[in-house]
Amino acid sequence: MARTPHPLAPAPFDTGELDELLAKHGRFIAYPVAAEITTLSVRSLKRETAAGNLPCYRIGSARALRVKTLDAVRLIQQVA
Repeated sequence: MARTPHPLAPAPFDTGELDELLAKHGRFIAYPVAAEITTLSVRSLKRETAAGNLPCYRIGSARALRVKTLDAVRLIQQVA
């Protein structure tokens, strides 16, 4: 049975894969988790944030920055 694509997910991800990521990691993730998902380094992800391609958020008064799981997944694009 074919899964339908999630409306917010990029082409390589379907509803099941995205739902699994959200269930496992939650809505907001730390840079190391985003690096694991995207197979990019933390430094590369921070460069993407500085370039305006990956929004980051400060939750409450904590110093730690987080990214949305969906934003990290959107960095992955199908090219062929």
